[in-house]
Amino acid sequence: MISISNAIATRECTRILDSVLVRSREEMREYLQEVRSVSSPDMAVCRRDLESMVHEWRAHNFFYHLHVFRSRTKDVDLELRQAWYREWFCRVVSFFYFW
Repeated sequence: MISISNAIATRECTRILDSVLVRSREEMREYLQEVRSVSSPDMAVCRRDLESMVHEWRAHNFFYHLHVFRSRTKDVDLELRQAWYREWFCRVVSFFYFW
């Protein structure tokens, strides 16, 4: 598990550095819950649905392990507002992440 200090929480985005080091869905949920517990309620991590953040994180990991844009996919930026098509895309791609 990566350190809680790898998370940068703002009102519009939550950035997790070296997010590819967390692989399981359960560890991602636990990590996000921990970030929520130390963040103020107006931060993006507290206002966005937990499962949608996990799906996006898994999509980033999927592309990282396929060696697609590795410099951009080793970290994840979980923005508060996502277009519906991006959220849908992340849910579909997340399904194929098995590492």
